[in-house]
Amino acid sequence: MRLPPLRRGQFVALLSIALLMIIVTPMTLYLDLFSPFGKFWKYSDFQSIELSTPYGKARIEYDDYGNPTITADNMESLFYAAGYVQAKDRLFQMDLQRRLMRGELSEVFGESLNETDEFYIKMDFVSAAEATWKYFENSEFAPLLKAYCDGVNDYISNGELPIEFKLLNYKPDPWTPVDTFLVNKLIAWGLTGDFWDLERAYILKNLPEAEELYPAALNHSYPIIYQNIPNINKSLLDWLRNFERDDDAGSNNWIVSGKYTASGEPMLANDPHLSLRVPPVWYRMHLKAGDFEVWGVTFPGIPVIVIGQNKYISWGVTNVGADVIDFYTYKFDGDRYLYKGKWLEVQKEVKTLRMLTDEGIKEKEVVVEKTIHGPLIDKYGVKVAVAWTGFSATTELRAIFGLNKAKSVSDAIEALRWFYVPAQNFVIIDRQGNTAYYPAGKYPIRYVDGKPVAGNVIFNGSKGDGEWKGFKPYDTSTWEGFVPFEKIPHLINPDFVATANQRPIFDFKYYLGDSGYFTDPYRGMRIYEMLEEKIRSGKKLTVEDFVEMQKDVYSKPAEFIVGDIKENLERIPFSEKAKPYVDELLNWDYRMTYDSKAALVFSLFLDEYMNETFYDEFSKAGLGKDEYPKLWVLQNLDENSRWFDDIRTPGKENKWDIIARAMDKAVEKIEKNGYEKYGDLNKLVVVHPFSPKVLFLNYPVLEMNGSKYTVYNFRYNYKPDQAGSSWRMITTFENAKAIMYGVIPGGNSGNYFSKHYDDQIEMWRDCRYIVTEVGE
Repeated sequence: MRLPPLRRGQFVALLSIALLMIIVTPMTLYLDLFSPFGKFWKYSDFQSIELSTPYGKARIEYDDYGNPTITADNMESLFYAAGYVQAKDRLFQMDLQRRLMRGELSEVFGESLNETDEFYIKMDFVSAAEATWKYFENSEFAPLLKAYCDGVNDYISNGELPIEFKLLNYKPDPWTPVDTFLVNKLIAWGLTGDFWDLERAYILKNLPEAEELYPAALNHSYPIIYQNIPNINKSLLDWLRNFERDDDAGSNNWIVSGKYTASGEPMLANDPHLSLRVPPVWYRMHLKAGDFEVWGVTFPGIPVIVIGQNKYISWGVTNVGADVIDFYTYKFDGDRYLYKGKWLEVQKEVKTLRMLTDEGIKEKEVVVEKTIHGPLIDKYGVKVAVAWTGFSATTELRAIFGLNKAKSVSDAIEALRWFYVPAQNFVIIDRQGNTAYYPAGKYPIRYVDGKPVAGNVIFNGSKGDGEWKGFKPYDTSTWEGFVPFEKIPHLINPDFVATANQRPIFDFKYYLGDSGYFTDPYRGMRIYEMLEEKIRSGKKLTVEDFVEMQKDVYSKPAEFIVGDIKENLERIPFSEKAKPYVDELLNWDYRMTYDSKAALVFSLFLDEYMNETFYDEFSKAGLGKDEYPKLWVLQNLDENSRWFDDIRTPGKENKWDIIARAMDKAVEKIEKNGYEKYGDLNKLVVVHPFSPKVLFLNYPVLEMNGSKYTVYNFRYNYKPDQAGSSWRMITTFENAKAIMYGVIPGGNSGNYFSKHYDDQIEMWRDCRYIVTEVGE
């Protein structure tokens, strides 16, 4: 999420002037100039904090990188202290996340965000979070969550608020358990909230022949339904695209058993690919109370370790990418809709949206509408209801807490029964030498006329088509209409396994999603290639090998596409101007390094190759680049495919003609912009939510290796934020110790005046890690 320029008066104006001065004034002198406002900049980095909580004592000790280790008398005081340190280091981030999900951004950032707020209010994520808290309220987890909230609120009441609150001139509300579950829903929505089914319907309606570009890859006989295509339009899709997950986001993880490691112990690697932001999406901490001890990373607002390790197990995740969202249309009669032969009233609730304007706070009524299937989107002449697994009460925190406490792979798998959304590819190792892979989650089974069907369509809600048995939005579901946990394909004690958001299962009778839900297979191919190469060589793998793999920038698309060019060079009508650039590719090692000219050429060529192939047909049908198919589809088109022919010209172009044209376009762009190497284009530009109004809060700009298709993952053109490896982790058990290597892209503190604000950014870029070692 990016916020628009701020509207608050004095302090923002003051900082705007300061930005001009900072060009010629060292930071320390710059702050001295504003010493009358010194109270606004106060911040202290503590090495240790003794915290007396209502539940007992807790000691917080920070390492050299601002990562806290919390040792507490009991679990309640531990969770209290976890809330306190998260608030101390990431309070503005926590508040921003809940404001987004509550639809309360306009209240502090201005009325330009009222459309964003309106969407989140209409989806009513708050009621979904309230239903989840109601489920947990009488559980053993509830006292711990309440203690966590008490710790957050202790800091809100008594701690020094971050600079952002002072610039915006407001104090955050107390933190509640519902807020934690809102963060939970935000994470789940960010990985599964996808409007691909609507987009697919629009594509097929306007360009039916494009169906071949979006293969179902179902491998079973489920029928795909096309008859129910409502009047989806581009205005609706462009609006919804602001609120959906990015289909280019991804992650890597892999495990290798002790059979193939030098230590004889299993090893695990994980790097989730998410938005790169200031501060980072992950917060690192180490928790200890009695025999409970766990370390790793979590999302600020979540009290348990989401990815990490304890003395007995370690686990990592990647997004499955499963289709867990469906859409329904109805026959309407005013505010009534037809459902299975009966007319039902659309449920309506009026909520208030508060907006900051130049005249002060103004209020706007927002009508939340719901059907039996979920919230109703009524926009640009389209009415469609949304069912999403996350709208129900879900139990991910129970599952993750179970992982935090697990003492074996079997304990971990038992905990994963409670992991519902987003479906995740879990890889697990334990100190007994066991390994496992389990894509845990709730996978809906859809039916039409009593037969299971694919879910990549828009269902006739009036008939009750495609419903999920046992699903109750904004309530507690029974989930009987979902794939049973035991039937989800999984692996126990594999020698090695890797996931990289490629389709995880092919021979499976249940529908998981079509090609629109899964990423191109290149990263997964490369990881397996490296693992198999090392294993075939007879070499036993070490941590250094895993580091080398996480640093890998070899491009499989370059290998395939440039290899194709090499084999057909005489058939491609390259221009004289393009030939020196083609030579760069022909003599290249396919590695996307910042100092490579060939990597620059290939990156720009790839964009132009896609555009030159599909622009003519797609633009004529009112479609844009966002609707283009995946690179894997383009790579595997026949050389005389209809898609290579430019319908705007009298001749008939083939693949080689389009490659030549794309190269000319790439050369034109390189020369126009004066690019000399990949790093001129591939730059890390990670910004604070206040950017571009307040620039000094951003991280330093760095030239980067990698691409969206390489294992070392970085995407410079991700909108609205860049994306890449948001946490790198390697874990193992060796010499009676549990060992973790990890690094985040920035710093563990979100406070600008902390020395830990961005002290890991270059370490992250270079794949250097902070090591945690814990003995028995």
